[in-house]
Amino acid sequence: MIRTSQSQRFFRLALFSALFSLLLVMLSSWGRVSEAGLGCPDWPGCYGKLFAPQTARDLNEARSFFPRQAPEEEKMLKETLHRYFSGALGLLIIRLVWLGWKLKKHVRRQQVLIPGLVFVLVFAQVVLGIVTVKLQHKPLITMLHLSAGMTTLALLWWIVLREQRFWRPVSAALPATLRRLRPRALFGLLLVIVQYALGGWLSANYAAMACPDFPTCQGSYWPAMDFMNGFVLWRDIGVDYEGVLLNLDAATGVHMVHRLFSVATLLYVGWLALHTIRLGARDNLCRYGLLVLVLLLAEMTLGIITVLMHLPVVVVVAHSALAAVLMLGLITLNHAVRPRP
Repeated sequence: MIRTSQSQRFFRLALFSALFSLLLVMLSSWGRVSEAGLGCPDWPGCYGKLFAPQTARDLNEARSFFPRQAPEEEKMLKETLHRYFSGALGLLIIRLVWLGWKLKKHVRRQQVLIPGLVFVLVFAQVVLGIVTVKLQHKPLITMLHLSAGMTTLALLWWIVLREQRFWRPVSAALPATLRRLRPRALFGLLLVIVQYALGGWLSANYAAMACPDFPTCQGSYWPAMDFMNGFVLWRDIGVDYEGVLLNLDAATGVHMVHRLFSVATLLYVGWLALHTIRLGARDNLCRYGLLVLVLLLAEMTLGIITVLMHLPVVVVVAHSALAAVLMLGLITLNHAVRPRP
């Protein structure tokens, strides 16, 4: 009875951590689109303070210590909020790891490896966050930081799926169906991960408005593009992170790669969802295919709206959040076709 209670506590903590991680993804997107990523030019404090400077005296001190970057109240608050939420997630993960090891003594199949890996990832995110501040938002570091955050969310969700009792994997009595679907579902997940990474690269380089129209880009279906300069991994963005170093052709190349890969993702993942619905007519697979299809269409629609409305904050944050949820939907599908032994 005690073990069951502790297992339920582990599940609830994993679920809360996953939802909290999704909220952190949204906060990160909100900070980037509102240009608050370096609202605090130092770490771990903000202009030398534990909390964002508020009083006139603290603001004057901040200006004297950082004359090249004047404090802006709104940006400071967003950045400190993101940092404290990140710290809270770290504490949740520590608790999850500790509880997992405690349960391992009584439950042989208790998950401890993945929670431990999540802890390592959270620590890596802290390091990347520090490096981001020190290097003034190098695009590669920013993208790695975003990718680590999404990987953390993905692993937490996998823990939730393995612990929950609501969405059961399909019956192992359908080996041929599962064998055919497993690599296809995994490839769909990999496509979405690559697409998210491309979106992170676009965001890190502030290239979202290189193509302000849709379906054309600058009035052309194939505008002038400079892929070589657009995908140089190690370089500065500008004098500060809000500056623009990419020329228009390079930014257009980054944007168009993200846009074209989204078409490939739409075609394959859309086919995968319909294929899953057809295969799952006699089992519970169809619900997972329908889930992926709805999320995919909603995500693509938000991507188009983001361009046409010229990056409204709410839509950009929703686009980023839905990309994460689409990834979770595909992880759920992969879990469904892999019954526990």
